[in-house]
Amino acid sequence: MSNEPTVKLSLWCLVKDTLNWSASQKGLFWGSAALVWAFLSMGFCWLGGWSNSWFLLWLAVFYYFWYGFVRLALGRDKFWEVKNLWSTLIPFTRILFIAFVVATLFVLIPFAPYVMDVPVEVKENYSYFQQRYMQDSDAYDLVLNIGLILALPVVFIRPVMAWFAACLGRSWSMMTAWEKTRGLYFLMCVLALLADAAFWALRYAVITWAIPCVVVWVVAAPLVVFAVLLLLRMYAVLYAAV
Repeated sequence: MSNEPTVKLSLWCLVKDTLNWSASQKGLFWGSAALVWAFLSMGFCWLGGWSNSWFLLWLAVFYYFWYGFVRLALGRDKFWEVKNLWSTLIPFTRILFIAFVVATLFVLIPFAPYVMDVPVEVKENYSYFQQRYMQDSDAYDLVLNIGLILALPVVFIRPVMAWFAACLGRSWSMMTAWEKTRGLYFLMCVLALLADAAFWALRYAVITWAIPCVVVWVVAAPLVVFAVLLLLRMYAVLYAAV
């Protein structure tokens, strides 16, 4: 099978189209950013995340928000309609499963030599190397970060195309999503790199200046909405082109 992309896409075109859409839909963009800020502040600043029993309800409502946002951003008038909501749970569950498998591999791979059939001295040398160079190591964190960037197209970006399709009542096949994104792995890695850079910039600001949680989400919310719109623009081009 050819690895040629099904349609030509560039980062500049995606960003330009998303900026144009955001400028033409200022009310929807900033209204959505305000709601995302409210959701994130409530979930992580006030409820405190998973430690609160209300967090699952928060997740369910936040999930429905994104379902409606996708439908509205892609031109569906009845964005609140729930008839396609249940079918979205199938690709969403698959995304969670893929993410769980990849996260498990990231955690377990550094410990693989301990269960391999290798001499004891090799295990001892590896244990020394791990304690000296891998624990609290900036270089090791960088390697993990690069691995995450390389994995995100497979773990999230490609599967989320199927979730977008399910939101609109279209085929949520992962194979279809994979086929439509063929040849775009490098572009997806660049998008993952940009998202990762934004995350680390915010994290650095929080650690350096002790920015309150609620203020952090003021900056993060518009970035999250813009990132989702970038992916929606990719979806709109790819699924219209094939």
